Amino acid sequence: MFLLTLSFLALVFTTLVTAKDIPKIYTAKNVLAAGNYNEGTSSSDLSLIIQINADGKIVVDEGSPVKYIVPQKDEIGWTEIKFDDSKWLDGISGVGFADGDDNTTVAVGAASVYTRYRFDVSNASSIKQLIFKVDYDDAYILWLNGVEIARTANIAALSPVGQIPKWDVSAARGAMGGHEASNQPAGKPNKDRWNSGRIVTHIVDVTFSGPSAYSVESQDKLATSWGYLKSVSK
Repeated sequence: MFLLTLSFLALVFTTLVTAKDIPKIYTAKNVLAAGNYNEGTSSSDLSLIIQINADGKIVVDEGSPVKYIVPQKDEIGWTEIKFDDSKWLDGISGVGFADGDDNTTVAVGAASVYTRYRFDVSNASSIKQLIFKVDYDDAYILWLNGVEIARTANIAALSPVGQIPKWDVSAARGAMGGHEASNQPAGKPNKDRWNSGRIVTHIVDVTFSGPSAYSVESQDKLATSWGYLKSVSK
C-alpha cells in the first residue's frame, strides 16, 4: 500500500509539472471535466465526488449541480470548454452506483461516467492555485478548462498520461486495479467526507485569463441547454 501510494503521488506530480499548459482560470463559467472509470463491468460499485477550494471558498462540492453521461461510445471533445453538453443529463454530485455514497445513481455495471461542472471564482484574478479533493472508486482523470490536471495510476496503466481513454477502457484492455471510496453516506455535502483517509488531494497551479471562460469561444459555438447552474459554495 505504501509503495502504491508513493507511485500514485509520483504520477500526479509528473502529470502536473510536465503539462504543456498551466490551466487557465476565469472569474465565471470555468469547466471541470471528469472521467470516472470502473475496474471492470462486473465491479460492484463506482463513484466520483469532487471538492474545489479557491483560496478558502468552496466552489464545487458534493451536492453541486453537474452534467453527466454514461457513455456507450467515445464522446469527441467532451473535456473542452466549448463542448455542447446540452444532451447530457442533469444531476447532483456525486454520480455513481452502489454503497449509498452517490446523490445521482446510474445503472449498475457502468464502465465509465463522464461529468462536467461549471463554476465561478469571484476572486480569480488573485488566485494562484486551486485545491482539489477527490473521493473515488475506481479511477479518474480531471481536466480544468481543457487541460489535464490529474489522473490515477491505475487508469494511467491502461491509457497514457495526456491521452483520453476509450469510454470502456477497463473492459477492453483488462481490468485495472481497484480502489475503494471512503463509503461515507451521500450528503449535500456530507461534512465528514473530506476528513477520510481515502481522500486524494491535488494542488494545481492556475493562471488568470479573464472574466469568463466563454470569452475564449466563438459565438457560433456557444451552445448549452442547461445554462449556468451556480455551484454550491460555502
